[in-house]
Formats: sequence, C-alpha cells, structure tokens
Amino acid sequence: MNTILCNALKERIRRKELYIVVVIGVLLTLFCGSDSTSISINGEPLVSFRNMFMVMHVLIHVIGCILAVILSLRTIPNEYERHNSHLVWVRGISQVKYHGGLAAANILATAISVGILYVVLAGYAVVKGHAFYVLKMLPAYLIVVISVSLVSLFVGVLSICLPSMAVGGLAVLFAGAGVLHGLLELFKSTVGGVGGACISFLLQIIPDLNGLQKQAYNLIMGEHIDAHLLWTGLFALWVISLGLFVFKKKEA
Repeated sequence: MNTILCNALKERIRRKELYIVVVIGVLLTLFCGSDSTSISINGEPLVSFRNMFMVMHVLIHVIGCILAVILSLRTIPNEYERHNSHLVWVRGISQVKYHGGLAAANILATAISVGILYVVLAGYAVVKGHAFYVLKMLPAYLIVVISVSLVSLFVGVLSICLPSMAVGGLAVLFAGAGVLHGLLELFKSTVGGVGGACISFLLQIIPDLNGLQKQAYNLIMGEHIDAHLLWTGLFALWVISLGLFVFKKKEA
C-alpha cells in the first residue's frame, strides 16, 4: 500500500491543475493581505490584521476544498481506464488497500497544497508583527486538513462506484454545503416548508466544514474551541472511509 500511495502522490504532484490552483490561491492570499485591497463587509473596509487574517484563512480553506475535488475526482477511475489495476491484483493486494492508497495520496497532495498556503499566511502574520500566531498555526493547519480530507475522501469513495459527472455534482453539493453550512443554517429558518426541511436534512448529513475552519481560526486567535465539532469531523472521516470497504469496482 505504501508503494501505491507514493506512486499516486508523485502523480498528483505532477498535475498542472494543482500548481495552477495553488498559484492562484497564493496570489489571492497576497492580494487580500496587501494594504491596497478594498475588500469590505457591510461597507466597512477590512483594514485590521484580525479581519484580513480571517478572510485569508477562509480563502485558504475554500481553495483547499476545491483542490480536494479536482485531485480526487478522476484518480481511481483513471487507474482502471489505464488498466493498471491488474498489476496490483497479481500481487495479491486487495481493492481496499489499492483504493485506500490512492485516496490517501489525494489527501496528502491536498494537505501539502494547503500547507503551502498556510506558509504564505504565516509570512503575512510575521510581516504584520504578529509572529506569535505562527506557533499556533500548526495545530490549526491540522484541523483544516481534517476538513479538506473529508471532501477528498468523499469524492474518492464515490468515484469507485459512480460516473465522474455524478461524482462531480455530488462533490460540489458536499463541499458547497459544508463550506456554507453556517449560512444555510440561517437560510433554512427563513425558507420553511419542504424547502427548509430539505436544507435541514442536508445539513444533518453533511459535515460542518465551515465550523472546522472556524475552530482552526479560533485556535490561532486564542478563542474558545468547540471540541464537539472536531470529534464530529473525525467521526465523519471514519464513516466515509468505510466506503472503501463497502464499494467495489470490477477488476480490470
């Protein structure tokens, strides 16, 4: 499995999509952190370090979720289309280990990309005279990795048994609802009826990715952390990983 993981990770790192998204993310992060930015909320400019740091942190999380979808969408299907799977079967490696290694490579590639963006964020904190935040960013980074891993693993598991178009649609729904979890909570109360019930059901089955991002931010800022959200995220990660054991693909 380690060999599968390493080879798949090397392939993920060579993908141009990863570098394009990371470069765009770095540029957006630097733009948000520049003094010339005119971003505002409710007409008030975000000029303070705390506000800009929050915007940059949210941006990094969103980019990480997008990368998780891009890198995981075609990984497992491509292996079967290239007929590489028979090289694994003849060595007596199970589908669970095979798919698990590929899924783990997607998660690691996404985590590395988020780590690069976190380094940029740390540099911004140092330049602005808040270097003491940097030490807190490592555990916060691990929390964000939990969030993007949920997206990556969800996409990878579904790609075992569903066509890419269906997986892409469900991935957008999963990541979008997770990132906008807080806004959807507010929106469901105004909708009411069947629509509100559907949104409520959706929020119950989709992990609160935005909540995880907030816990990471709160950790850096020294604010209260909701441990329940962290445990819920880890539990959701375990539940989704069970799909690696349940879903099977026809051997090539």
